[in-house]
Amino acid sequence: MPIVYVLTTLSSSIVLPGLSRRTGEPCRIVSTRQLILACDHAEAISLVGCLDPRGEVFRVAVRDIVGVQRRLIDYAEELPPDARVVQTLETLAPASFNYDGGATPYTYCSLGTQDSVELIGAWPSQDGGITAQMIPICGMLIPAFDPLIPPFRQVGHLWPHGDFARPAGSEIVSFVKAPGVLLAAKYPLELAARVIVRNVNTWGEAWVPGDISEEAKEVAADITRQFKPRRHTPLTQDMLRSALDRLPLEDMGDYRHDYAPTRLTGRTIWHNGHTRSGICVSPDGDDVNKLFVTVSTSRRMRKYCSVKPDVR
Repeated sequence: MPIVYVLTTLSSSIVLPGLSRRTGEPCRIVSTRQLILACDHAEAISLVGCLDPRGEVFRVAVRDIVGVQRRLIDYAEELPPDARVVQTLETLAPASFNYDGGATPYTYCSLGTQDSVELIGAWPSQDGGITAQMIPICGMLIPAFDPLIPPFRQVGHLWPHGDFARPAGSEIVSFVKAPGVLLAAKYPLELAARVIVRNVNTWGEAWVPGDISEEAKEVAADITRQFKPRRHTPLTQDMLRSALDRLPLEDMGDYRHDYAPTRLTGRTIWHNGHTRSGICVSPDGDDVNKLFVTVSTSRRMRKYCSVKPDVR
């Protein structure tokens, strides 16, 4: 039985790590409210692509959907083999990595594009430099065994280049009244290994977040009693069949809302422990300071403030 492609429309926009059309490597963030799903004869459902707000087709770095919030799927339609979306998808470069997520340690989670949270993360360059910045985050990696409803640990923040920076904080306690995670998928093992190797080479084993603190659990439980969190469910064939029976949407609502953190001129950036104007990070900013302490730092834990700043 051939693969059936289904174009689904979501009730809210999310973000996904998109692949290069030429190389198949993760290279960007794609804001989307339309997912391209592939259904096979075993009734398995795979996420194979998405459409951005302009209708451009992209392959994405995640395939196995772990869960979605209830009522996230607004509408669905089967695509014929000669549909523009299907034809375009098949012309794109295939993924340069194996999508296997069977033993992956990480889950990819996406918040809604209008519910981003400002968080600090850091990215190591090949020349040994480290860039950290505070930007609105919608996509993140969490340990595969952590719940989708906080508290959960932070492993990575999805940055504009489509890869994951090391978070400054170790936990997300709650999103309070915000919807929280809308869609979650397994992050491929091969890509997860790249994150681990890159971070271990830069920060050593200490970069891995520890167990969720008891304080975080207590705070999250208290918030949950006041604000009931939205539950998640597996994406099933029954859910898609129900969406296929609905009338097409006439009003796409906030579909034009595009998440674009690179357009924000006020975001804070540090390079090798200094701001663009050459000011050293505050000694009180422990979460930021630790991002510039690497495995090559001396036992005295010398600070990057002693290094001549690379002002950009």
